[in-house]
Amino acid sequence: MNRIFVGLGLCGLLTFLNIYIVDSQALPESENAKGQMQLASLLLIDTVAEISICKKKALVIKSLQEAFTLSRFEKDGKIHTMAVLEDDGESVKGVDLSVTLSRYDSNSFDVIKDMEFNEIVKIILECTTTVTVKYKKLLPCVTGEEHLAIGINYAEHGKETGQVRPFMFPKFVATDPAVHYLHYEKGWLLDYEVELGIAFPSAVCLSSDVEHLRIGFLVVNDFTDRATLMRKMDSQNVTGGKGFPDAKSKIGFLPTGPYMVIPRDWRAFVKELQLQLCVNGELRQRGNAKDMVWKIDEIIERSLAVKGKKCSYYQDKTVTLFTGDCIPSNSIIITGTPAGTAFNAPKRSFIFGTLIKYICTGRFLSAKMHPYILQQYLKKQMKNPFYLKPGDQVESCINYLGTIKTRVQ
Repeated sequence: MNRIFVGLGLCGLLTFLNIYIVDSQALPESENAKGQMQLASLLLIDTVAEISICKKKALVIKSLQEAFTLSRFEKDGKIHTMAVLEDDGESVKGVDLSVTLSRYDSNSFDVIKDMEFNEIVKIILECTTTVTVKYKKLLPCVTGEEHLAIGINYAEHGKETGQVRPFMFPKFVATDPAVHYLHYEKGWLLDYEVELGIAFPSAVCLSSDVEHLRIGFLVVNDFTDRATLMRKMDSQNVTGGKGFPDAKSKIGFLPTGPYMVIPRDWRAFVKELQLQLCVNGELRQRGNAKDMVWKIDEIIERSLAVKGKKCSYYQDKTVTLFTGDCIPSNSIIITGTPAGTAFNAPKRSFIFGTLIKYICTGRFLSAKMHPYILQQYLKKQMKNPFYLKPGDQVESCINYLGTIKTRVQ
């Protein structure tokens, strides 16, 4: 009985506070209004040429003196690796290194292993025969099914999601090619995340290994079902990573770009990279890799620091970030997404209003507060029009790394 009287008293107090808060703030009605305002400001200060990487037909390839751009395709039952020289947005043209070197390794890194950078450049320049392959025929450059992802690695994305620091979690899913069909399931809150992916030719066991290894870079889209995430996450410890592997490891949730770029100076290369994502031709995300909170060296150092520890969750079991003591080859480190996702954290007005409902309807007698608020927000998000749906076309692009073309079915 005392709990009921206390609840009624709190109900009255919170109702008063909620009225005061709502009246004293000019809160936008749309959960995405803030993101749309930020996006509009970007459109005003930048030229059309600068913001339309996704819409450019011909894409710029890094010069051979600065980087190798490698694609994979199958021909006559063999896996070929191509040194890409041109990309017209529909197909890539270049030198078939597998034929030239008589190496048909499934891993592109292995095709050029034990060869000096300048030696490879010389071979490519001296080759007089080129091949052209359609985007839809290209294979993923990395084929593993265990990957390491970084959450909240861009400050602006942290602001829109209500989190302040990066964290790590594993992603268990096979990679998909650049021309990608994603089969939608009823009940999903399908969100998009354009990200920079990095891959290594061999396992990384020490942070100092990156000083002498060639590093491959590619564009990826880290698709997420926010409904699964909100049902499984720990709302009081989001950065613990619970729910993230489940929400991000569904079939089709990791398409990769048409090629992998291996730069001569990877630190300088990363500073040039601009990420963009468009949905049905509308710019949704834009960011620069140089703005990552954790840089690549720190990501590797932090990942190796927790090797062997079961510090994440997948399918209701504790799991390690990766198998063994080293970051494995043939996997991708997914380095985080910039602002502009469909999901935004609940506003204070929503939290207060839901808290009033929680108290005044007596739900506090049978339900815990944090899960209750989260489930109410999940219901609200089901009406958010910015989540992907069948028929949507998504283009995820990074300059020099190409474009992923996803159609939701």
